[in-house]
Amino acid sequence: MPSLEDELIHLFDSIGRLVCHQMPSRTLRIGGHQLPVCARCTGAYLGLYIGYLLLPMRRRDKCGPPNLWITLSMTVPIIVDFTTQLTGFRTSTNEVRLMTGLLFGVASAPWLVYLFPMIPTGRSLPIVHRLFPRRVELDDKNSWLSPKAFGLGLLLTTALFSGISLISGLDNPLFYWLLSPLIIVSVIWHIFLLPILVLTLSLAYLLKKARMRKSPNRNMKRFF
Repeated sequence: MPSLEDELIHLFDSIGRLVCHQMPSRTLRIGGHQLPVCARCTGAYLGLYIGYLLLPMRRRDKCGPPNLWITLSMTVPIIVDFTTQLTGFRTSTNEVRLMTGLLFGVASAPWLVYLFPMIPTGRSLPIVHRLFPRRVELDDKNSWLSPKAFGLGLLLTTALFSGISLISGLDNPLFYWLLSPLIIVSVIWHIFLLPILVLTLSLAYLLKKARMRKSPNRNMKRFF
């Protein structure tokens, strides 16, 4: 009979299989087990956490997007790594996949939060709405998240990359259980729950708008 540990590992692998190829040669093995997703996806899903950790450094009085040039410099590497590998121009390594994934995740998280208010009724979310900018003004040069915040993100990325590189291949199962749940939670939130939340908020807005169109007289009475 499979143990609870084996059942959880099977569950993690099943969830990871929904979003990743899980090729053994491109997946890190930590704590005696293969991680639920490949090295590139591992970096991306863990990097999102670092990106969220930068939010306390946001400029609440600014409305411009996170620094575009820094964002590009952190996202282009994963595109170059993926396309050159896909076209057979070069063979990537798990170390490169992990680092480029981390950079992509760190750069993506602030943009997800910054753009969320553009979703109809997005600001109605309790508590987390305080993280959003006052307004989303993509042409504003006053960045909502400063370059210093991304600098801290790079330091944290380097530290996490070094830590994962040190424990990669080790047989201590503790390291597997430190990373795998974080990866799975990130997968569930960003791939499954977040799209459902966005869709729900959008539908709620459309339904509210439709009701207002159907009862213009009632809305006029409320206005006067």
